[in-house]
Amino acid sequence: MLLSITNLDFAYGEAQILYGITLDIELGKVTCVMGRNGVGKTTLLRNIMGLLKANAGKALFAGKNILGMPPHERAKLGISLVPQGRDIFPKLTVEENLRIGLEARTDGVKKVPAEIFELFPVLHDMRKRMGGDLSGGQQQQLAIGRALAGNPGLLLLDEPTEGIQPSIIKQIGEVLRRLSKRGDMAIVLVEQYLDFVREFGDNFVIMNRGRIVHRGLTSQLGAAVVKEHLSV
Repeated sequence: MLLSITNLDFAYGEAQILYGITLDIELGKVTCVMGRNGVGKTTLLRNIMGLLKANAGKALFAGKNILGMPPHERAKLGISLVPQGRDIFPKLTVEENLRIGLEARTDGVKKVPAEIFELFPVLHDMRKRMGGDLSGGQQQQLAIGRALAGNPGLLLLDEPTEGIQPSIIKQIGEVLRRLSKRGDMAIVLVEQYLDFVREFGDNFVIMNRGRIVHRGLTSQLGAAVVKEHLSV
């Protein structure tokens, strides 16, 4: 397992958000975190990245306990987060945005890897354009490309299909599949779009009220599970 989380708790003051989260993330797999709004999915990703500090538990990344490490140290270890809302820099060019991702690398690479432009050709075509001039779907591709520039072993994505046109959703899914099948990266994404999860995910977990209440292979994500845990 690339990442093993055991009994992770998190609270905002007196309000506990995560309860005893235990989760194993495998290399070469896309793990989808699902659940209704407000159940703790984004909070879980932010705890893995170190943007929030867990109150209890253990998280082993490549055998090292990362709880207590600040986000920049986790990034150096090989964890990247694509946040909900993308958070690209609108006043920087596409290429400058991508170069920021290089700061997480430990191998001294200073040039944006060609693979990123192969995965997302539009970023090469628009590399001199300001990030703020891109469409929502193009900005999402830029946010993913920036995360990949850091050469992560674990890629975290928070709602990558939100507000994106179907053609780009399909392209993002194909990119995630290609990356996972290389076998040297694990992908965890928070996702509400069931068709996307079924097509591109390998494993899923469903959260409710800060707990994992169901898990399995995406092939097991049938109508009964959806009705019980995901229907509004």
